[in-house]
Amino acid sequence: MIAADTNILARFLVRDVEEQARKVKELVDNGAILYINEVVLSELSWVIQKMYGYTKEEFVWAIDFLFETEGFYFFDQVIVKRALSDFLNTTADFSDCLINQININQGVETITFDKKASKLKGMQLLK
Repeated sequence: MIAADTNILARFLVRDVEEQARKVKELVDNGAILYINEVVLSELSWVIQKMYGYTKEEFVWAIDFLFETEGFYFFDQVIVKRALSDFLNTTADFSDCLINQININQGVETITFDKKASKLKGMQLLK
C-alpha cells in the first residue's frame, strides 16, 4: 500500500491531465493500493469543488466512485460515509463534517466558531 497525495486523486477523477490520469489508472490496474488519509480527503474536497467547480453531489459521487474502484483504500470508510451524509444534508463544509465525524469516533465533541458547522450533531458553538 502507498499513500496518494491529493493531486493523484484529482487527476484520476477530473482527468484534466490525461497522461497523469492514465498513470494512476495503470498503477491501480497493476495491483497497487492507494491509501487515502483524512488530510488528503479534506483537501480533495476543496480542490475539486473550488478549482474544478464540482457540486456537493458531484463530490459525493466522486468519493463513492473511489469506494467502488479497486485500488483505493480510505482511512475509515464508516467515518467518510457519515461525513458525506452530513455534508449532503447540512450547510457545513465537507472538512467540518469530516473533522466532526473523526472526533465523534474518538468520543469527543468539537467546539467551533463556525455557525454552520455548529449545527452538526457533535459540534458546539463557542460563544
